[in-house]
Amino acid sequence: MSSYVCPECGLDYDTISPSDAAVAVRSFPRRFAEQLHRSRGDEAALRQRPQPDVWSALEYAAHVRDGFEWMADTVRRMRAESNPEIAFPDPDEVAASERYNDQPVHDVIGGLEDNALCFAEAIEATPTEDLDRMARFSWGDRDVLMMIRNGVHEGAHHLRDVERVLDQVVGPADDD
Repeated sequence: MSSYVCPECGLDYDTISPSDAAVAVRSFPRRFAEQLHRSRGDEAALRQRPQPDVWSALEYAAHVRDGFEWMADTVRRMRAESNPEIAFPDPDEVAASERYNDQPVHDVIGGLEDNALCFAEAIEATPTEDLDRMARFSWGDRDVLMMIRNGVHEGAHHLRDVERVLDQVVGPADDD
């Protein structure tokens, strides 16, 4: 697979090594919590969608929480199975069925901490010789390294989404 640079957030997959990925993944719970605390206890603001088709800050955080769990499982499966076919759940359907916007903020942050740790550990447990193991997804074949990098992208991209949503809902962050 050729390199990928996200046209929206600018993240360049080729700049992410597995060791950098583990560090980044471990940093996301703190970074998301810092953003969510911008609401200063106003949970309604965290649950507010700036537009009907744009998730709330809490929904984005819950999506990353569940995405990290899925990514950890995916990396482990790709290492254990020969070219598995792996289904990816529809994010909007999961957000609705799991009622992301109704979940306690503390539970979302705690789950993000737990799942980020599991994903980081799955990355760290992956030997270099397994980084090119493949799996089939609905969008095409991918290797372990691409999926690790995609996990970092999910965290980084959606952290920006949270920042953008909160800028609209509670105003720009203080630079103090």
